[in-house]
Amino acid sequence: MNKSFFAAALIAVAAASCSNKQGEDVDATASVAYTVDAASSTVEWKGDVVGVYSHNGIAKLASGTVEVADSAIVGGMFTIDMTTIWPTDSASYKDQDGGRASDLVGHLMTDDFFGVDSFPTATFEVVSATATTVSGKLTVKGVTVDEELEITNMEVTEAGLTFTGALTFDRQKHGVSWKHFVKDYVLADEIAITFTVVAAPTL
Repeated sequence: MNKSFFAAALIAVAAASCSNKQGEDVDATASVAYTVDAASSTVEWKGDVVGVYSHNGIAKLASGTVEVADSAIVGGMFTIDMTTIWPTDSASYKDQDGGRASDLVGHLMTDDFFGVDSFPTATFEVVSATATTVSGKLTVKGVTVDEELEITNMEVTEAGLTFTGALTFDRQKHGVSWKHFVKDYVLADEIAITFTVVAAPTL
């Protein structure tokens, strides 16, 4: 089941890459701007029914921007197209009789989960950063909560940048409060999201 969501970088900061110590706040002065290639970027999501099974899948970014300074992401916004949520976890959720991916997607789109008719996008807005952690505001189902994105990989070339970042958010804080209909099955509150972002220098 589950969402999600959501949104880097560096280039002219190669000379400064050794000067930024892990854990130090990064000064956004002299940042370099990038535009996300939405077609080449993905958002992976995972949610669990505790001790029983899990669902995982993908969604697409609708758009995004990234600012980088001192080898770290210091600004930007990622917009997730919630209408593109799709599960990839199990053969039992292929589109065929007995279990269809489209059935699960249909449920995720309802107000039980992400209310996509009313909230077709989710966003992550960068507020501040260290070398490996981005603090930002995650908005899901119209509710904004402070979250931290852990950067696990970032690479820059002349053509642009790629990065991978992960966060886990509490669905209850965003009004996603559905309870499993099977007795003793507990839907975990935590939803994991992994962004894989490809971006090019903004012209």
